Amino acid sequence: MNWLWFIPILLIMVVIHEMGHFLTARFFGMTVHEFGIGFPPKVWSKKTKDGMEWSINLLPIGGFVRIEGENGDSDDPNAFGAKPTWQRAIVLAAGPAMNIILALLLYFAVTFFGGKDVENGRPAVVDVAPNSPAAAAGIQPGDVFVTINNKPVESINDISIETALDKNNPVKLVLERNGKQYSASVMPRKNPPDGEGAMGVSLGNSVPASEIMLGAAASLNRQLGLTGPDAFQDNDKIVSVDGQTFDSNLALLNYLRTTTKDSVSVTVQRGGQTITHAVPVQVRVDVVYKNSSAASQNLPLGAIITRVNDTPVHNVSEYNAAIAANAGKEMTLYYKKSADAAETPLVLLNNTSLDPAAANRAPRVTNGTFAIMRPFHHVSYSPVEAAGEAWDQTTFAITLIPRTFKGLFDGSVGLNNLAGPIGMAQITDQVVTQSSESGGIFGMLSTLAVLMALLSVNLGVVNILPLPALDGGRLVFVIIEMVTRGRRVPPEKESLVHFVGMVALLSLMVLIAWQDIVRLVGGAGFQ
Repeated sequence: MNWLWFIPILLIMVVIHEMGHFLTARFFGMTVHEFGIGFPPKVWSKKTKDGMEWSINLLPIGGFVRIEGENGDSDDPNAFGAKPTWQRAIVLAAGPAMNIILALLLYFAVTFFGGKDVENGRPAVVDVAPNSPAAAAGIQPGDVFVTINNKPVESINDISIETALDKNNPVKLVLERNGKQYSASVMPRKNPPDGEGAMGVSLGNSVPASEIMLGAAASLNRQLGLTGPDAFQDNDKIVSVDGQTFDSNLALLNYLRTTTKDSVSVTVQRGGQTITHAVPVQVRVDVVYKNSSAASQNLPLGAIITRVNDTPVHNVSEYNAAIAANAGKEMTLYYKKSADAAETPLVLLNNTSLDPAAANRAPRVTNGTFAIMRPFHHVSYSPVEAAGEAWDQTTFAITLIPRTFKGLFDGSVGLNNLAGPIGMAQITDQVVTQSSESGGIFGMLSTLAVLMALLSVNLGVVNILPLPALDGGRLVFVIIEMVTRGRRVPPEKESLVHFVGMVALLSLMVLIAWQDIVRLVGGAGFQ
């Protein structure tokens, strides 16, 4: 039921938007008939002494302000259409402006009161998918990102955005390997295979050996039956694995990913004490491909594969060999949802294959051993610093909108990436669930505030676009009147334009809503 959080988020954004129209209209002396929260039928209303009505309506999906003569069809001297063009322009722009102000305030509050956790290290390549654009460009695990499309790379988010918003042109990269920089050009894929991404790389942060710390110790101790001072603890420094030391966390991850052993010997250091334990290697499900027999039987991500038919598998190499040995045959894959759960059989059809081009591709797996702590440091902000950070986040969110529209027109961004109210409720549900699990109530509220800020920016910017039926479309007619020095477009013609725009807008909303329903029924989420 976490999706219900979307209702107050939407109401707050819309009420703030309409409050901008309301306050400026009243300031300029326009007659305002009603300020409504939600859409009719009406649940409650109250009129003030000057005749204006405040109302609360049954459908909590919006709000409205009724101003006299909005369409220029009133002789009232205090009607919207009777006021000077500059006043009407301000009233129309005030709604979107209030959404931007709301976003600024939300970003400021989250930054000032909560600070920010910043990951240590530099964004880097964790893995490269075979036969991917990144592999063809010679990119290797451990390569560190320096720039992307001539912009400095400060976070993984920079890479994700650049590759997502323009898939018609090669991504220009500067990377660093063994202390030396080199350039690469990668053409992102519009429809990459499941689990690979546009370039075919998985991303992470590269940190030096001194910062490689153990994570999720409680779960690991339960698995190994360890208690007392010899048990693992979070933030234990990882000294070596199988007697080998590693220059960075990515080098260690690469070793664990490619090991063919049944277990690895992990040595950690804590306060001068050295502790060593053997940790079994588990074959964990990493990707379940769409339309595969494994997907049709709801094989869960993270499940532990124990055997294929009667062949036990302890690592990725043994799993791949077992699948290949049974090519063309029906096979039974056994898995556990957790280390102490019972085995569950899953029948893979006889056309199951490891081939990336196969229609019924076998699940992709990875070696599961132990967690490496994601190192980060907490940054606190003064009021001035928080204001600057809020400004940067708001302006960045604004710049993403025209780039997204460009991506929609050139095919880089698919229409299936758009979300209506149903999709936004689904996104809210995912965000609340994940943030409450990892950060408690404060983490959840902070994440909701950031989500509201991002949505508020989108609501404000989209509304100011020069499209019929939106604030920006109405503003166009006011600007025409300004330029022509008082020659207004006839109200009936302007109303017709807005009517056609409203029909088109509602048609698009129906299309997106249908898409949201299909996604929801199909059990798909947003990435």
